[in-house]
Parts: sequence; structure tokens; C-alpha cells
Amino acid sequence: MILIISIISSVIFYLVQAGRHDIQPDPVELTLQVGHSKSIQFTITQQITYPIRLYFNETDYLGVPPYLEIKPGTRKGSINVTGLAIVNLAFLEVANCTSMDPKYNSCLLNISDAFVRIQVIESYVIEYLVFIVGWAYFFAWSISFYPQIFLNAKRKSVIGLNFDFLCLNVIGFSAYTLYNCLMYFSTRIQDAYEVENPRSPIPVLLNDVVFACHALAASIFTVFQCFIYERENQRVSLGCGFLSSSLLLFGFGASALALLRTITVLEFITSLSMIKMIVTMCKYFPQAYFNYRRKSTVGWSIGNVLLDFTGGTLDILQMILQASNVNNWSAFYGNPVKFGLGLVSIIFDVFFMLQHYVLYRGATVPHNEYAGFDNPESEESSENPVENYGSIPAEEPIVQPEEERMT
Repeated sequence: MILIISIISSVIFYLVQAGRHDIQPDPVELTLQVGHSKSIQFTITQQITYPIRLYFNETDYLGVPPYLEIKPGTRKGSINVTGLAIVNLAFLEVANCTSMDPKYNSCLLNISDAFVRIQVIESYVIEYLVFIVGWAYFFAWSISFYPQIFLNAKRKSVIGLNFDFLCLNVIGFSAYTLYNCLMYFSTRIQDAYEVENPRSPIPVLLNDVVFACHALAASIFTVFQCFIYERENQRVSLGCGFLSSSLLLFGFGASALALLRTITVLEFITSLSMIKMIVTMCKYFPQAYFNYRRKSTVGWSIGNVLLDFTGGTLDILQMILQASNVNNWSAFYGNPVKFGLGLVSIIFDVFFMLQHYVLYRGATVPHNEYAGFDNPESEESSENPVENYGSIPAEEPIVQPEEERMT
């Protein structure tokens, strides 16, 4: 009878503890250079009356002691972990635990979440470069919206800025912001992600949320400028309207299916990332073609292009540094979408620079400093409309006023 009661009590105790983090490691993520060691502390959150021994898994990448004994008084203990071989991700986990209690050999603690994600790298110097490059491209991309905003305000005109590009930009960053906010703030989505990807960290950080919200706000403000500044007869094209409507219907349809539980919340999150991916693939084409038709880049800020190119180049540089530091290049062939989208942006940035500095370098129009619709001598004027206002046609000579010739 005593044995049966003991077994039942043990089962009840285990069920009560399930779901709790009885053993908490600190830190939960660690980066080690080969041949170097760092300390990891383990804390038992439950009350214990006898010493507890934690036994760790064996791996070829990490050097750890066979066990750690934790005393009842402190309920804490530390071990030194040494990096033995380069690896992108290894787990140091509590494989078993025992109690020094003479009655119960098992410690009856939940050890399922007692693990540490460890990355063993080639060099701390490269790791510091990764950190610096990461903040550099974050800064470049964050301020890349402002040259266009300042140019629009200076000229009091958005002529030359393609409205299809703006429309797609708002849709893309709306989906991207919603994706980041839901993934970062929603515990329900985080729990679902953890079920689908055990022991994987949430793929969204606070700086991702800040960047997405800032990018969306800047894009919306640029659209607002289109309503208060001169824009001639520019408008969103029918093709862009069809694509935008399709993306919006896709997004709202996915949200409705998620609410009806036809698809999971993770599938809904994935649909948002797909919208952002499609937008990134398409949004540069309208502006590039618009510049080609006008034979000019006047009104399209080259500062935006240069900063976007800088951010994209540094992003890929960071990927190269990370891959070389852990001798793992799967980020390129294992996730070709991310790399491909970054490469597409860089290619278009290079094309925009060719348009600005080479193809249409000599194109001059009165609205470089903006003459305005109200000026009848301006090519932008509603009283003197021209179809090609991006450059002065070669067959039309530039004739100076008679007063200027006499002087």
C-alpha cells in the first residue's frame, strides 16, 4: 500500500510540474570560439531538500563535465563549457537528473526545457564584425526613406516618383509589419511556432519590429506627400491596381481562413511573408520603366537608391561573414528566397544608378529645383503640357529669350 501511494504521489507530482521550467539555464543562448570556455549557470526553481545531480548530453562539439551537483541551500550551480569544433548550432541539455534523497533516486524535475543553444565559431573578431555590419545595414535601410521625402518637400512636387512603386511599398511593408508584430508580441503564435520548430528561437527580434513600423510610417508619409504636392497627371496604373487588389484579397482571405480555423496561424503568418516577397520582386519594375519613358531620373532620389544599395550589400556581407565563421553556407542554398530577394534589390539599385549617372546623366528639366504648374514657362505647367518632360528632345533647340541674347 505504501509503495502504491508513493508511486501515485510521484505521478501526481510529475504532472503538476509538467509545463514548468523547473531548471533554468543562464544564458539560454551562447556563442563560443573554438578552444575557449564560458560559464553557464543552472538554477532549480523548486524547493529541494537533498542535493540534485544534473547529467548532460555528450557531443563532439562541446566539452562539459559529466554532471553538476546543486545544493539545497543555493539551488544554483555553474559549469564551464568549452568549444571543441565549429558548429552552427549545438544543444547542451540536461539528459537526466538524480536526487541524493535515499528514498527517491529520481529528482522528479521537469528537464524537457533545460537546454542551451550554443554556436561554436572560428573567431570572435568575425563575430564582432557581424554585429557591426548588422547595425550598419539596419541604419542604412532605416534612413533610406528620407532622401525621397526631403526631395519631395524641397521641390514641392512628386513628379518623377512612380505611384505604382509607392502603392506596392505600402502594401509590402504593411504585411511585413503585421508579420513582425504578430510573431513578436503574440504568445499564441510563438507557441505554435515552437511546436512546429522545437527548440528554435523566434525568428523576429525587437529591431525587426522597429524597422518594419518605421518603414511603414515613412512609406505612408510619402504617399501623403502625393496629395499635397504637385503630381501632374500621375496615378496608379491599372496593372498595379490589379496586382494590389489581388494581394489585398489574398491577405484578407488568409486572415478569414485563419479566423475560421481552416488554416493555422502559422500558415497565415506565412501568407504575410509571401505578400512581402511578391512586392519586393515587383515594386522596382514600375519606377525603372517610368525613368526609361521619361529619359530622366529627376524626382527620383538617388540618395534612396544609394542607401538601399548599401543596406543590401551589407546584409549579404553579414550573411557571408556568419557563414564563414561557422563553416555553414546553408543560409544561401537552404534559404534561397531571402538571398534572392536581397540580390534582386541590389540589381535594381545598380540599374537605377546606371540610369542616373550614365544613361540620363545629361537630362535637364526646369523642375530640377521645381518651377511648378503655376509657372507658364515650366514644362510641368498645365498651360504648357508636354508628354516627355524628363529630358529636352534633341531635335528641339534651346532658344534663349531675346533680352538674354542682347546682354
